[in-house]
Amino acid sequence: MYFRFTWVIWASLATLATESTANDKHKGILNASPTKCVALNQGRTCYADVVFDISAPTAGDYCLRESESKRILQCWANTDSFSYTLNFGSIESVSYELIAKARSDVLAVTTIEVNWVHKVRTKKRRWRLF
Repeated sequence: MYFRFTWVIWASLATLATESTANDKHKGILNASPTKCVALNQGRTCYADVVFDISAPTAGDYCLRESESKRILQCWANTDSFSYTLNFGSIESVSYELIAKARSDVLAVTTIEVNWVHKVRTKKRRWRLF
């Protein structure tokens, strides 16, 4: 009984170790700093200088683009690590993708979240005659 219990624990630990190394391969490919942008009021444009640090698994041709519009921001040739500074300005959260230029495969995705300090409240209008 003790042997079976020990074997189950060791098998579980081995599975967790292989899953974490598999996740580490894709972790850290595309990092953005800061990942959150804070505007004063809801609906206002949030501005920030966002730095993307990219470390691709192998040297190659890569591009950074917006997820929604598919607009290419910058491309790099025959390299595996690089950085890009974006003058971010948006009223809503925006996702960015790192793609392999030759195949247009999405390698990593990151999102810049837009938050606000004050939420817009609707004001009640009361009419008075006197």
